[in-house]
Amino acid sequence: MVTEPGWYPDPLGGQGARYWDGTQWEGAIQLGPPTAPEEFPEPPTTQEKSRPQWPVWVGLSLAVVIAVGSAVFVLTRPTGEGTKAAPTITPTTTPGPTVSRADQVAAEVQSSMQSKLDTDPDLSPLRLKVNHVDLVNKAGNEYKGIATVTTSRGKSHDVAIDVTADGDKVVWEAAPGAFLFAVQDMPTQAPAPTAAAPPPPPSTVVLPPPPGAGPLENFKICPSGLSGVATDETSCAFADNVRASWYSQPGQSVIAYSPVTHQSYLMTCAPATTNVWPGAKRCSGVNAQGTILIVYIN
Repeated sequence: MVTEPGWYPDPLGGQGARYWDGTQWEGAIQLGPPTAPEEFPEPPTTQEKSRPQWPVWVGLSLAVVIAVGSAVFVLTRPTGEGTKAAPTITPTTTPGPTVSRADQVAAEVQSSMQSKLDTDPDLSPLRLKVNHVDLVNKAGNEYKGIATVTTSRGKSHDVAIDVTADGDKVVWEAAPGAFLFAVQDMPTQAPAPTAAAPPPPPSTVVLPPPPGAGPLENFKICPSGLSGVATDETSCAFADNVRASWYSQPGQSVIAYSPVTHQSYLMTCAPATTNVWPGAKRCSGVNAQGTILIVYIN
């Protein structure tokens, strides 16, 4: 049976009426008695079914997850250069230079030698300066080496020395006549102009004494037969050294070493007339005590 669309009593027996759309009953119920079907019945207002909201929420959640993941990736991805650790500075201690025993002894010898050259009455006029001392160890506490000494005119000379270092006591020794080079390097002074000398008196001829009468000057001939001494304060060993120094460096002044006193003395030599040696020379000097030293050399 075909029934026209319209409101009809609820076929389920409920109160009110239901709408028949011509094919099926709508779910809406109209309260009140049913009315006759309208000529142009309006279908009941149907509520549009709401769309499900879960796809929206799922999309938003995915967007949030993607954004958070991108931020984490950007913040944690490597930049191509690893973070370099700050360099650790390790303090190092450079050991100080060590001074050898030979260098220590050389420094003491330089100081002692300079003091000797400055205070010795025979050597101080030479105004020598010890620039450097270089030593090598021979054996035990014995050393040998070279002392570089400069004269007042700036000329350097190497002096060979032997050194004995016994604890704090250092003793150095140079060969006899080791400083004669300084005498030759001393500046010579021009003689002062003098007035014209008066005419010489008539010359007097002095005849030599007969043979065997002894020397003109009173001195004792040394065992070597090549030197002599005039006083007991002067030894024949020193007189022989004066002669050796004069022949090695001939000149008006020489420096000779005394093996008796272990000192060097400045001696001034001049020709002397004797009946022992035709070309004799008389050399004189003064020691530290003021004693006059006189020797004769052939």
